[in-house]
Amino acid sequence: MPRLLALSCLSLALGLVPTAFAATAYVSNEKDNNLSVIDLDTLAVTGTIDTGKRPRGLALSHDNKLLYVCASDSDTVQVIDLASRKIIKQLPSGADPEQFALHPNDRWLYVSNEDDALVTVVDTQTAQVLGQIDVGVEPEGMEVSPDGKWAVNTSETTNMLH
Repeated sequence: MPRLLALSCLSLALGLVPTAFAATAYVSNEKDNNLSVIDLDTLAVTGTIDTGKRPRGLALSHDNKLLYVCASDSDTVQVIDLASRKIIKQLPSGADPEQFALHPNDRWLYVSNEDDALVTVVDTQTAQVLGQIDVGVEPEGMEVSPDGKWAVNTSETTNMLH
């Protein structure tokens, strides 16, 4: 399990450094309700992006133009256009979204809802909830296989994969 968690964290970290912005990182600041934009060449904060309450999970669209943000205490997933650094859409997420994974089709977002022991599946284009899946207590990590056939959720309290 620790190896799987480490690989998941590594894949998340690598996913936050898009090719077009190879020297940029986006870091969530839960208590400040914003993201820091960091130049990785200089390690300087070059800007901030305001978000909803308690930003947590981050994921890039596959074309690296959009950044999805779990605004956990706002019960939403926000979509940020990286060119303008503005929120362009709010997606339903279920209660207390924590982490998520974007399907390879760049359309289906699998969101872990910690308070309700659910994974919510959202269509990013229509902003519709496609379904909710019961999982273990305190779901945290979320990943989708590269071929899109599997979505895996980890549960903190139940110590299980679903």
